[in-house]
Order: sequence, then structure tokens, then C-alpha cells
Amino acid sequence: MRSLRPQSLCRGLCLLILALCLPFASMAQAQAERTLRDSLIGRATPNDGRTNAPPTVARFTTDRGASFVLDRSRRNPLIQFDGDSEVWALTPTPGPMGDIIFKNDLGEPVLKATRWGGMILFSKDRPTGDPVAVAGRAEAFEPGHMSPSQLFQHLVRTSKRASAALSRLVRFEADVQTPGADYLFADAATVTADAMVEMSGTARGRKLLAPVQEVKLIEGRPPSAWVEGDTLMLKLDLSKGWGGRPSSKRVIKVLASGGNAP
Repeated sequence: MRSLRPQSLCRGLCLLILALCLPFASMAQAQAERTLRDSLIGRATPNDGRTNAPPTVARFTTDRGASFVLDRSRRNPLIQFDGDSEVWALTPTPGPMGDIIFKNDLGEPVLKATRWGGMILFSKDRPTGDPVAVAGRAEAFEPGHMSPSQLFQHLVRTSKRASAALSRLVRFEADVQTPGADYLFADAATVTADAMVEMSGTARGRKLLAPVQEVKLIEGRPPSAWVEGDTLMLKLDLSKGWGGRPSSKRVIKVLASGGNAP
């Protein structure tokens, strides 16, 4: 019988140990990926009360100083950047290599949660993205309370702001059918006025806004915006909260496209 050389015996033992360890290493890696992935998109936590997930509502920062609050307490996450009054609704979609891409209502990527637990913020000046880190807990976004008379006063102020930017009268009206929805109508009016004020800063924008004499907000599905005659129409799906009204970017795109919903 041939005897095994020490080198062959050692090599055989190493291969055996490697073969035994690989399944456990793969299981550990898969579990780690699931934990990171679930924590980023807000999946359920264990029944024993333990959780490895970061805060469902948290403030994030980038190395370049950008800061925002991300609220993952609902189906469509909400995000608000520091210095911006608008709350943006995001839609999570599967990306390559197990990533999760959070997009706005124009389908533009805003955030990416990587399979390894990192998060990337996309912006106009940094299309390749900036890594972000959790800076602490934050308060969830909740609609405020507003009476019909307060909504009327808000629409008057919003009309004055848009009219001043365009140097002509632009009326704002809201057809509220659902009790308690006044705040969301006011928010939609503010977002629309923001878009019009932004566009008024250029000659092309003022030209595109020239046909619009009135902004009218109504209830309905799906959320959309379009120009009908001299009226900019906005349809709000109140069941979706902030995600049920067009963003300022969508309003700008509608006006820039000649009034047709994109």
C-alpha cells in the first residue's frame, strides 16, 4: 500500500475543511444580506421584539453637507431635504445586483439602497451619487389640520405669490369633496406655486406659463396634472397622502411639454 506524503495529507485536510465551511459561510452571507436589505426597505422585525433595523424615520447626511429626512413608515417612503418645504413621495423598485432604487413620480432615481447596506443619494450635480449615513432619528411626516376657511386664505396667499412672480393675476381654486382633506389641498397648491415661481425666473419659463390664468385642484385618480384651456388642472388621490399629488417637477414638466401629462 502506498503511504500518503505529508504534503498530500495536509492538502487533503485543507480541502476537506474548506468544503465543510463553505455551506456555513454562504448561509451567513445570505443572512447578512437579507438583514441589511430588510433594514433598508423597512421589512418586518423578529417576533421576539429584537431588531437590527435603523430608525424607520431617520435623518441622513452626505460628506458634502446635504441632509434629508427619510420616512419609511409607509408603503411609499417620503423624503424631505433640508431647506426645501416639499415632501417627495418615492417608489421603491428593484435594481441590479439586488439593489433597491427609490424613484420620484417622474421615474428619476433619488436614492439607492445597495445589497451591502449602503445608501446612495443622486442629485443633479452628482448624477453618480453620494454615499449617505444615518445621522439620527427624526419625526414622521404627518398631514396637519386645516379648516376650509384656512384653506381659502392659503389659496389667496398662494395666488398672490404666483401672481407677483408673473406680474399678472393667477387664481387658485380647490374643489374639496372629502372632509379633512384641506391640508393636502393646501400642500398641493404650495407645490404648484413653487413650480410656477421657479419657471418665472427665465424668459422661456414665463412664455410657457403665459396661457395659464388659473390653477384648479380636484380629487380623483390617478394623480396627474394637465392644462385645459387657460387652467392648470391638478388631480389629487387623497388615499396616497403626499404621494397622491403631482410633485413640483411633474408640474414643471407638464407646463414645459405644452400642458400634456407626461
